[in-house]
Amino acid sequence: MQVQILDSRPPLSVAISLAKQTGAPSLAKWQDELTAMATEVTRKYFGMLTEEAVRDGVAACINLLSLGLLQSSSGAVEPEVWLQTLQTGGIRGVSKLAVEQIKACDALPDYAVVFAPKETSRPSLLLSLFAYASKTDAGRTYAYLMRETAQRREIKRQIGLAEWLLNYTPSGRSIRRDMQAFSEFGGESPDADLVIHQVLSLVCGGAKPKPYAESLEEEPDMGPPDFAVTRFGKKAWSEARQRYEELIAKLPEELRPALLSNDVPWFDRFILPATAKPRDARL
Repeated sequence: MQVQILDSRPPLSVAISLAKQTGAPSLAKWQDELTAMATEVTRKYFGMLTEEAVRDGVAACINLLSLGLLQSSSGAVEPEVWLQTLQTGGIRGVSKLAVEQIKACDALPDYAVVFAPKETSRPSLLLSLFAYASKTDAGRTYAYLMRETAQRREIKRQIGLAEWLLNYTPSGRSIRRDMQAFSEFGGESPDADLVIHQVLSLVCGGAKPKPYAESLEEEPDMGPPDFAVTRFGKKAWSEARQRYEELIAKLPEELRPALLSNDVPWFDRFILPATAKPRDARL
């Protein structure tokens, strides 16, 4: 059966409409489950069961279930897949698909800080998605969740790379001692990209950075840091590349993408051949 979607209805509404067309026997059960779920969500997230709160709760449930259906079709518009998912798992099963995806994203770090303490208070990603969906639609909300998940995975990989460099390279262990001394005086955990740059610069034979606390003080208050480029003569540059490649060979494969920025490796961005000085013009 081919179904054309010619409106902007949420996937849950599309699946229910298709269920009515095909005479699905579980429609009454789904309605009861949705009513119970809306009551639960309204009480938990929107307060007392006022008319306005119930409307918000029902809308939140529809958007949450629509996220679950989109998860089942990997974001594609597949009404028959959505209906099959609903028939297999019911309202609660579809809700579980969405909640598991949201929890997986929420468990990932959202900023690249090394050795950051575990947060005791954090904004609710679920509530953020409810708010986003109320202003857009389920499709855009699903796309937002996928982007957020991908970004947080990259952040986790970046933190993992920084921690590996600190633990498994002599240069990293030296910088880690500076970090620990800095933290004893109330210093904050460092950004992962700063750690990566400092360790790799040392590995490649660059000048030893200033004491860790001083290097942090020189970072700008806003925006990403502007890391220094190191230039070597031909022989030193070749030796630096060899040291870099030897390190990459030891690096766990899953961490290697963290060295890329727009597909350009860290080395090719920050370790460059020295430029020849122009000769004096003679008359």
